Amino acid sequence: MKSLSTVHYASQLAVAGLSRFPKRAALVVITVALGIAACMTTLTLLHVLSADPLPGRSQNLYLAWVDTLMARPQHSAACSLNGVTCGVTFDRIKLHAAQTLLAAHRAARRTVVAGITINEVSGNGLYAENQKTILATTSAFIPMFGVALRYGRDWTPAEDAARDPVAVIDVQLARKLFGTADAVGQSVRLNKTLFRVVGVMQRFEPEPHFYALQEGTYDTWENMYVPYTAALDAGLEPDYSDDCDTGYKPPNGFIGTAPQHCASLGLWAQLDTPQQVANYRTFLQNYVDQQQRALASWGKQPESKLISVAQWLKEKQVVPASTRVNVWFAVAFLVLCMLNVMGLLSARFLRRRQEIGIRRALGARRGDVFLQHILEGGFACLLGGALAIPLTLLGLWILRRQGSEFASLIHVDPAMLGALIVLSIVVGALVGLLPAWRAAVIEPGLQVKSE
Repeated sequence: MKSLSTVHYASQLAVAGLSRFPKRAALVVITVALGIAACMTTLTLLHVLSADPLPGRSQNLYLAWVDTLMARPQHSAACSLNGVTCGVTFDRIKLHAAQTLLAAHRAARRTVVAGITINEVSGNGLYAENQKTILATTSAFIPMFGVALRYGRDWTPAEDAARDPVAVIDVQLARKLFGTADAVGQSVRLNKTLFRVVGVMQRFEPEPHFYALQEGTYDTWENMYVPYTAALDAGLEPDYSDDCDTGYKPPNGFIGTAPQHCASLGLWAQLDTPQQVANYRTFLQNYVDQQQRALASWGKQPESKLISVAQWLKEKQVVPASTRVNVWFAVAFLVLCMLNVMGLLSARFLRRRQEIGIRRALGARRGDVFLQHILEGGFACLLGGALAIPLTLLGLWILRRQGSEFASLIHVDPAMLGALIVLSIVVGALVGLLPAWRAAVIEPGLQVKSE
């Protein structure tokens, strides 16, 4: 009870000390608020950009790659563009390799992905969505990535094998083309082929769009999934490829994406244990070793890789380097603000040396004086933290107005709000520590004598 009463009394003195000189107290609060707000704005941006795109699943997903291109190696060395060195990394594979690896059943689930831009037209030809990206994949994609179905079902491995033109579309596309969310049984025309809708899904939009980054990193999604085999039968080709076999001439004469000759399919595997990861990595290397005779004439060494989602995002530098640099600048600004506040509090407390000396002479202990002044600094910083909340929201609003592709992601979640509160307490403790100690070690005899 005695300790509680001591804290209560020290708190009363701390509040009284803050209110005694309101202008100086306001200066402390504003300085702290600006430092915390700048730091939290940049940290929040880093937090949302580096968040797990698929919580609960991404830790078991791995991108698999093998090099089977009949071409000179380009990815193993640096490239030079206008005198600037750049690293080239390949991550997609050819159709034959994809089919072989899928058929091997060496992973719990495995799928290929390829984005295709196409006009989506309702079966009766009355409604269309122009230049939209669909995902050519396999039946494993929906359960493997946890896509939520609202109506109907996903297609089956048997429909994959039969190359059936079936599709799963999202709710927004169903309403656009058919006027109703439940579009199961309807048909969508892609080129000249009708794809029968077997399921309607909720919009699946992981951020970042890690499984097909070439289609976009943030604020990107596909509104339709189709079997990649049926897509190829319909004459559809992926939007991008890493490279093509030497000698292959694309029909358009400009860029080749045909999976038969170009590395245009991404292969993802679900591996639930470290042993499965090790076994699959060995399997990939064994497969590419078997291709060595065909590849040796191109001066290639057998190459494969198996990387996790986190490694993949890091390799592709999904979080801009400028974001991390801005965090360090904001931390430096916060430290500068803390030093200024420390100086303000020290000057403020030392102006009371005579008052402190008299209080000590009347029986107050050094610990009591220290507690009073560190609470005063802490209260000021908590007020600064409270003021930092609207300032942080303002900073995030300004970032959203920049029109970047990740603008819609920028918000304060409960975790970051809790971090702001913790940061305010830590800042209060750090900036108040030295000034409170200097106030506590004032010798009472000297101050009473001078008085």
